[in-house]
Amino acid sequence: MSDARHPDSDDRRESDRRTTELIPKIEQGIVIDHIPAGRGVHVLAAVRGYPGMENTLISVGLNYASTKLGKKDILKLSTTNMPDEVIEHVALVAPRVSIKRICDYQVDKKYVIEFPQTISNKLRCRNSNCITNYEDRVTTVFRCFDSMTRQVKCGHCERIFFLDELDLIRATD
Repeated sequence: MSDARHPDSDDRRESDRRTTELIPKIEQGIVIDHIPAGRGVHVLAAVRGYPGMENTLISVGLNYASTKLGKKDILKLSTTNMPDEVIEHVALVAPRVSIKRICDYQVDKKYVIEFPQTISNKLRCRNSNCITNYEDRVTTVFRCFDSMTRQVKCGHCERIFFLDELDLIRATD
């Protein structure tokens, strides 16, 4: 008979607690949690690409155990303000993540961001004949076609694209 013991759920919870504390708690700031594993670097790029966010101290955790996702990534930002435009880009890169505002080491506010229904001037249309690619004053507008597969439809040429096929327009572009 084997002497191996199976950890009970209390042991697993304690193990999960120790694992999640590999990134230290923050006194004040923003936590972007429940990022699907592998998408954390994309969320990081979206956050770092905005003016005013490039000097923000960010802790990144990749491939954490998650009961909800199996594996997840997490970002902790030492800032109390995350512009709406940044949140919108995060929603494009990793919809359904949770954003938590931390005050005095406690969650002050928490919400889940969803894939946007309308995306204005944040994506470049890949259709070379689309008016947005040759008229400077025409901004891009995409509408959600299928949020589960992350497909969007250009509001001008009406072509449908997977989000990963399109380039993000940064605030500095």
